[in-house]
Amino acid sequence: MALYPPGERTSEPLDDRLRDDAALAEIELTSRLMIAASGAAEPLSQEEIDGLLGIAPDA
Repeated sequence: MALYPPGERTSEPLDDRLRDDAALAEIELTSRLMIAASGAAEPLSQEEIDGLLGIAPDA
């Protein structure tokens, strides 16, 4: 048995059965909004939010 420094763990392959693409996409979109909002001097406009979410403006 190999010994590792405290707090260091070995990496095991991710089981694809545990992957949830919808949840990962939601986390990505939420992250984009949080980063943009934290760096904005004013509240984001609806157009800015739509752009971050990849929503096309109404034609």
